[in-house]
Amino acid sequence: MKKKQLTMALGAGLLIICVSVLGYFSFFRTTTPVWSPSNLWNSALEADHQDGQVYKITDNGKKMLSQMSRTVAIGDELITDSGRHYKIKTVDGFNAQAEFTGMDRELVGYIDEYENITVPVVGQQNWKQRPVALYHTHSAESYVPTDGTESEPYNGGIFDVGDAMAAELKKKGINVLHDKTPHEPRDTNAYYRSRRTVADLMKKNPVAVIDVHRDGIPDPNYYSKNIDGKEATQIRLVVGRQNPKMQSNMEFAKKMMAYANKVHPGLVKEIFIAKGNYNQDLMSTAMLLEVGTHTNSKEAAQNGAVLFADALPGLLGLGGVAQAPGGYTSPGADSPAGWRTLVWIIGVAVLGGGAFLLISSGSWQNARKRLSGYWGREFAGFMGPMRKRLNKYSQKPSRSNKGDEDDNDA
Repeated sequence: MKKKQLTMALGAGLLIICVSVLGYFSFFRTTTPVWSPSNLWNSALEADHQDGQVYKITDNGKKMLSQMSRTVAIGDELITDSGRHYKIKTVDGFNAQAEFTGMDRELVGYIDEYENITVPVVGQQNWKQRPVALYHTHSAESYVPTDGTESEPYNGGIFDVGDAMAAELKKKGINVLHDKTPHEPRDTNAYYRSRRTVADLMKKNPVAVIDVHRDGIPDPNYYSKNIDGKEATQIRLVVGRQNPKMQSNMEFAKKMMAYANKVHPGLVKEIFIAKGNYNQDLMSTAMLLEVGTHTNSKEAAQNGAVLFADALPGLLGLGGVAQAPGGYTSPGADSPAGWRTLVWIIGVAVLGGGAFLLISSGSWQNARKRLSGYWGREFAGFMGPMRKRLNKYSQKPSRSNKGDEDDNDA
């Protein structure tokens, strides 16, 4: 008796654990990044960057494609401003080699579409009543030539870059939410802390949510560019690839690069698809910007941010980007990552049920007998009444047959 009670207790405990895990990921996914089985062995969910380190990405012919302080991993992707699409195949130390996978047809299509388009009058757009939200996961990031340091905790120069972007948007009549909540320290949990900030911003139903950063490579010339007669820094767009809304985030990023470079040629350098989530599962129009690097002047970074803000309302007014309300949205179950997570959850439930059956039965043989007996009883219970109805119907003469019999008797 005691042994049976023990096995029942173990089975019940395992079932409770499985249900608790499923409940956690069902009800708390707005404050934690969307879960994926791969997160179990990823030591850092977001591939973050460290100031001073440089990852160099080259093609098969050793031609330099890009460089960044952000950690580069196999499977990451790079899309240049001309539409050339690359995928990282090998990483050896700080040297990554990428394979050309072809021209990105979607981006090339947007470039062609925007080539001759006139800038919309933003004052006539319905989306204007919804704000653009800005925030900073790495709130200590600063610009050495201007701020005197690369990092100023709780009050980084990156806030001033966000202010410049917000001011330009407001000049165009756009409602802006610029959140300056600090998220120190700058570690692998920074995105978990900033997720609470994004969750609060989402309550205001924004049309887009933008996380403003800067890179950390030592070479300031890599981002420096004269754009429209001003010394400015170029911008990199980063999309998280461990994210069920990746496809919609990518579409938004491609449209943004195509349109911004049409309005201000050369402004957006590239799109980098990195390992991580970056809270982009919360909204289809979530974006992460890197505005220059820490060795650029803050004024140049502010100029780049202003040019980006000048282009953003025109893109949002083109339609197809800002039509659906923002608000809280559940992670896209219709995306491949969403389906994978759903399959994984179903698998956990089945595994938990199987383990409970095995423990309560005491052996594989008993579990198999109990399962086959259960399905036999259920199938017999389901088919029994149906067989009776079918037999009764087949034995009862139809009205047409009865009429035929009467005619024959006559």
